Amino acid sequence: MKIITDDPDSSHTKTGEFPCISCHTDCCKEYVIFVNAHDVYRLSDGLGLAPENFLEIYGAKDYSLGVKVKEGLIDLALKQKNGACEFLEDTKDVFRCTVNDFKPGVCKSYPFQMKNGKLVQMSDIMCPVDWDVAEFEKMMVSHLEKDESEWRFYDELVKEWNAKYWRKKPLSVFLKFMLDKVEFSLKS
Repeated sequence: MKIITDDPDSSHTKTGEFPCISCHTDCCKEYVIFVNAHDVYRLSDGLGLAPENFLEIYGAKDYSLGVKVKEGLIDLALKQKNGACEFLEDTKDVFRCTVNDFKPGVCKSYPFQMKNGKLVQMSDIMCPVDWDVAEFEKMMVSHLEKDESEWRFYDELVKEWNAKYWRKKPLSVFLKFMLDKVEFSLKS
């Protein structure tokens, strides 16, 4: 794989190196990682933990898609620790994701997005090098389509909860409702 940097000096072009290898994980430090139902399910299952152990709640960014619970109108995100995702491990200047095998879809997608049906690299990435989009296109397009489907599932789940069930119920009841819905969808 050929990775191209903005540096005109060709000695900075690296071949065969995955871009994250030389990264300082700024994306894990700068962004709040919002999650959907499938992300929470995979993390809970992979970690063997209840979602309350790794989730934080934020005030909803979009009123129509915020989750109504006793605690207010919220969005779900991963907890932060020391100004970064709590699953980011720092050992001797090396930063790595400790939940890489089941990390959230948004983390798997970064720094790609679909635009007008084509895979493109986001314009405001924090990566130390540019990714070779052609190398990742086959893998990323299918992943982004799956991620988009999971977010649609989550949006429908939130709409159902907000319309039928919420009546001042706590977050823990919503999380159980959400995990049950994902588990049922995976069995169908």
